[in-house]
Amino acid sequence: MKKLDIYISKSFIKSFLISLIAFINIFILSQLFKIFRYVGEGRLTPGEGVLYILCMLPKIIMNVTPLAVLLGALMFISKMASNLEIISLKTAGISFKRIIRFPLIISFIISILVFIVNGYLYPKGEKKQRELKGDVISTLLPTEKRNGFIRDDHNNLYMFDYLNIIDGKAKKVKIIELNDNFDKIDRVIFAETANFDKDEKVWKLKDVKISNVESKTQENLKEYSSPEYKEEPEKFVALLVDPRILNNRELKKELSKLENTGIDTRDGISEIANRYSFPFASFIVVFLGLALGSRYVRNSSAINVIISIFLGYGYYIVHASFEAYGKNGYLNPFVCGWIPNIIFLIVGIYFIEKAEY
Repeated sequence: MKKLDIYISKSFIKSFLISLIAFINIFILSQLFKIFRYVGEGRLTPGEGVLYILCMLPKIIMNVTPLAVLLGALMFISKMASNLEIISLKTAGISFKRIIRFPLIISFIISILVFIVNGYLYPKGEKKQRELKGDVISTLLPTEKRNGFIRDDHNNLYMFDYLNIIDGKAKKVKIIELNDNFDKIDRVIFAETANFDKDEKVWKLKDVKISNVESKTQENLKEYSSPEYKEEPEKFVALLVDPRILNNRELKKELSKLENTGIDTRDGISEIANRYSFPFASFIVVFLGLALGSRYVRNSSAINVIISIFLGYGYYIVHASFEAYGKNGYLNPFVCGWIPNIIFLIVGIYFIEKAEY
């Protein structure tokens, strides 16, 4: 790393940290009155109030880091422009892209750190906040399930109209047995009722009709069972937990369960999609900050704040709009999460090209 890179990196990091601390303080101050109210009402002790603030930090950091990166980039590059350092470096044959190389690398590292905070520290903080407030986080399985389905390891697809998870009793059961490639139906079993034998760990069907697809024959049986039908009733349902209190690994596992039971997973998918897209906003907006602040302008400090607020909240509005499209099922949530990033990245690269002249 050359002396120029060290100087630029230190200046950018300093501006970023100043901006980050300022935004964090603003957000904490905005929440203090609520915490004082909780303490005054006896819902929190003073010590728990401090812990509550600490638990808020991951969420605050996640939300304000793009703004801090944007404002830090504007402050840092504007200072270089006002000191005529940008012009001097360009005159010496150093391109603007070369000047901003390390701020871009640092911004990408910041995005990775935000990704870690968003995926692992934020859920822990959110869960602890709710526990401190006395909110009940349900971890109980529902006792009943209607119109559900699940696929087991033997390529059997279970479907039923009603299931009592506690008693292990189901009504209007259909089991579709598929081949190993999961592309052809071997048999379809219909049963009026089914009971899960907890001792033998197997489902026992009653009033059964078995349709053999290959031979086009049908059997009628009073009772029928198979060692393959061993999925426990609890596996037909999943915990209905707020995805915001689950880390990335837990959320993926929960989504897998939900998909197998036929429950709507759009909120969970939108949450995980947001966690994989929003943290990289810090890397995206830095292009705009560096490009727009590269020319000397009088009273640049006030202008930088206005530009950062305008662009930062503009990104949040676009991101929230596409996130709503994803939750409503109009577009894939992962596509919706990355469209704002791609739009702002294209605009940022365009302005970077313009800043070369």
